[in-house]
Amino acid sequence: MVEKVEDKKSITHIAGTFLIKADAAFLNGAGLKEGTEDRNTTIPKTYEDGSGGRVPYVSSQAWKRWLRNTLIEETDWKASVIMATGKSEKDTTNKASGELDPVEFPEDDVFGYMQAMKGQGKRRLSTTEYEQEEPSEGTEIGDAKLSAKNDKVKSIMRASPFMASVLTSIRRKGWKGADEAYVHLKEGTSLPYTTEFYNTHLQGVFCLNYSRLGVFWNVGDRIELEEEKVKSYVSEGKIVDASHEPEYAPLLRGATNGKIYRVTDKVKPDRISRAIEVLNALAKMRGGAKQAQFGTDVSPKLIIMAGLNCGNPIFNDLFRENNDGNGIDVKLDALKEVITDYEDRITSPVIIGIRSGYVANEPEVKALIKVGKTSVIVTTPIQAVEKFREYLR
Repeated sequence: MVEKVEDKKSITHIAGTFLIKADAAFLNGAGLKEGTEDRNTTIPKTYEDGSGGRVPYVSSQAWKRWLRNTLIEETDWKASVIMATGKSEKDTTNKASGELDPVEFPEDDVFGYMQAMKGQGKRRLSTTEYEQEEPSEGTEIGDAKLSAKNDKVKSIMRASPFMASVLTSIRRKGWKGADEAYVHLKEGTSLPYTTEFYNTHLQGVFCLNYSRLGVFWNVGDRIELEEEKVKSYVSEGKIVDASHEPEYAPLLRGATNGKIYRVTDKVKPDRISRAIEVLNALAKMRGGAKQAQFGTDVSPKLIIMAGLNCGNPIFNDLFRENNDGNGIDVKLDALKEVITDYEDRITSPVIIGIRSGYVANEPEVKALIKVGKTSVIVTTPIQAVEKFREYLR
């Protein structure tokens, strides 16, 4: 999909990075430890770094589920519940999807969805059949009369406007701990078990394509909004055909068929509210595995974000452990360099939300007021989101 180009003062994307303090935490499991006779040790997800060491991480799927759950809890949005939509010959689920409705379900608008259809791109004979070959004009097959204008089978797919990295550990060595415990039986010997956990800070990167919220492409054989829903929402005045509007018309050049739709003022929450509520949920995020055993606050202790007129997730690799290994520093030189390099792309102040006492070089961070021509605002993580609301339109 081609990104639309706005004037340099407008926000098309919201990019950011954040840190979670994961002291003695187990937030995303990888199952039982392999390669040993010990089948009683549960381990967290890790990957290997360049030296072969294990580094803890949380998958983007996992923490986006925390975010989605928090978002629904913090708002009155209707949840787009993931349900089985297909079964295999062995009666196991082989297809699943949510509501596939980004108009009435803002969660679908933000996080996307997919429902692949059998026979995609082939002409439809009925609601359940499709033709293997392209029929000619006026061909009759059974009771179905096909024409060159007849609908093709189209899959319903919306790539998520919310891009998310994995949460990866800042600490590369010395993060591992093990909780040795026993299940004490009324009779017989106790059953030992071990849970490996980590002690670190987890960093994440995100980028929300703000320009795509409330905008849906139905182009070619992949559509974002089911055509029956299009008819219904157009008649209700909830969406309009925006294909000929100046900001969207250039994006359809070269497309042989298709339209772009956008929501109207009749649809609530609006685009600004959808974006702000996602950021608000991030600032208040809760979730994670084994919370009963390793209760962990996963709300960010530090968040950096700004509006952009491009889709680069520019805020990344901006944190490091300080020399004593017990605290975190913001890489101020790297942060200033990023702000300077992307000065013509940053379309809002850079807003930093920081929990007092968390960052070792906090005084230097709070002293930031301006980098080049770009303003910097330092506040708390939750107030950072409220402050950012002022710059969306």
